[in-house]
Amino acid sequence: MQQRLATYLRPLLLGLLLSLTGGAWAQALQVDALSIGPAGLASQFLQETDGPLTLEQAVLRFQQGHGQAGRSPILNFGIGSQPTWLRLELFNPSDAPIQLKMVTGTTWVDDLQLSLLRAGQPLQQWRGGDAIAATAELIPGIGYVVPVQIPSGKSELYLRAQSPDPLVLPIELLSEQSLLARDREYKFVYGMIYGFLLSLIVYNSMLFIGLRERSYLYYSIYLGLFTLLNFAYSGHGFAWIWPASPQLQSHIILLSMLLFGCSGLLFTSSFLGLAEHAPRALRLLQALVGLGITALIISLILKSPVAEVLIAFSFSLLYAVSMPLLGLATLRQRHVAGRYYLAATLCGLFGTLITTLTVWGALPFTGWNYGAIKIGIILQATLLALGLSLKVRQQQIEKIQAERLAEHDPLTGLLNRRGFNQQAEILWSTCPRNQRPLTLIMLDLDHFKLINDQHGHLIGDQVLQASAQLLSHACRAGDILARWGGEEFLFLLPDTDLEQARLFAERLRHAIAAHCLSRGTEQIHFTASFGVAERQHHLCLDALIDEVDVLLYAAKQNGRNRVACAHS
Repeated sequence: MQQRLATYLRPLLLGLLLSLTGGAWAQALQVDALSIGPAGLASQFLQETDGPLTLEQAVLRFQQGHGQAGRSPILNFGIGSQPTWLRLELFNPSDAPIQLKMVTGTTWVDDLQLSLLRAGQPLQQWRGGDAIAATAELIPGIGYVVPVQIPSGKSELYLRAQSPDPLVLPIELLSEQSLLARDREYKFVYGMIYGFLLSLIVYNSMLFIGLRERSYLYYSIYLGLFTLLNFAYSGHGFAWIWPASPQLQSHIILLSMLLFGCSGLLFTSSFLGLAEHAPRALRLLQALVGLGITALIISLILKSPVAEVLIAFSFSLLYAVSMPLLGLATLRQRHVAGRYYLAATLCGLFGTLITTLTVWGALPFTGWNYGAIKIGIILQATLLALGLSLKVRQQQIEKIQAERLAEHDPLTGLLNRRGFNQQAEILWSTCPRNQRPLTLIMLDLDHFKLINDQHGHLIGDQVLQASAQLLSHACRAGDILARWGGEEFLFLLPDTDLEQARLFAERLRHAIAAHCLSRGTEQIHFTASFGVAERQHHLCLDALIDEVDVLLYAAKQNGRNRVACAHS
């Protein structure tokens, strides 16, 4: 217990001591078999401003006092930094060497050279980095881990690092048990992240295949490129997939950053319908994507690694800021699922911003800051998945409403000809098979043109609506009622013979004749004429409709407000 307490308190006491002494460099870092923790504050650094230095030259420079004290537990020198040397003086108070694991450098650093010296003589040397083929010392998610044997007494560790990418240099001495525990933790975390992302990719891909909604496809590509980006910068790709391709490793992270941003803007364009709702914003995004891709291609042609890094990071920041700004713009238009989109992109913005600025060197390099993009993207992915579901659900509702409008009369709410034909065809095909009777009634309001001429079209519409309401209340389950056109209505009655239909038509005729509309003190009465026919040897529904149309005409010719049957 005391050893563990000492382990936790040692870095805090060291930081307090350094702060009280104005950042003075500790002369030696005492080591033991336990985990030491980040040792950036106990180190010195110097940068090569006038050409490369050999190990001997660097040792001399430090001895001459050119080194500067480390300013944070994990040192970060930003993008395009000069090659940097770190010096860490160690003291082993025991009589036997101590075997530890030294975590040094992030997975994207180009060149790392580590030397362990005692009394000026090299005891151990190692070289790695993603500019050469991957080595066994690269542990994905953690960095380069080199076994070091710290001799008894005083010794020195020297580290030279060079990279056009953000130069982040953690120096940490861990015991075997601490390293295994951290490795298990990182594998668990990355396993959850990749599992979550892959499940979303598959889910949205299947939805695209089923629904043909492009937003799902673009969202799958967006998540896939983030997975690739994370796989590349965490070192999983270099350690597992392309260990012998340092040239690919040197470009894939930055290329993935750019493509990830482009796919995010493509998804945004589709999800928010920018082509329809904000064409100017769409053109601006297209220009931004074109500019980013062109600039990156030029930097590759000119072989300018620093420019390549700056372009990729700048584009990532612009993309992360653009997405929530577009969300705000469309939210004002009450866009479907706009709130989900805005909340999601804000999560992504803050995560991307914190991680980018951390890696860039503008924020302290901590585990939370460095991993903020993972947290932000996971929250973003969850909210965007909900937003996509809401959007598609709303689109389905609108589609159903559009189909209903296409099949229903807007004035009366009854089926129109299209809706009637679609539903009637089913009854027409099943009734003969089941040997069930099927009867058709057509009715027409009498002197409807006169009502319009005397009282106006508004009253005429009210007469149509009142008639539709009366007919709807008289409908049985299974009956099909439609406004056939103008002032004509059509009833299709399954399981109803001619006599039953005639009696039903008579009841309807009396109900319509008894109804009236009030216009001030004036009472407006109206009647209807009916034609009724049963299916016999008719070849199609249109033939039956033609027959009742003839019967309806006969009812009108015989004085209106009456029912005419096929065999009356």
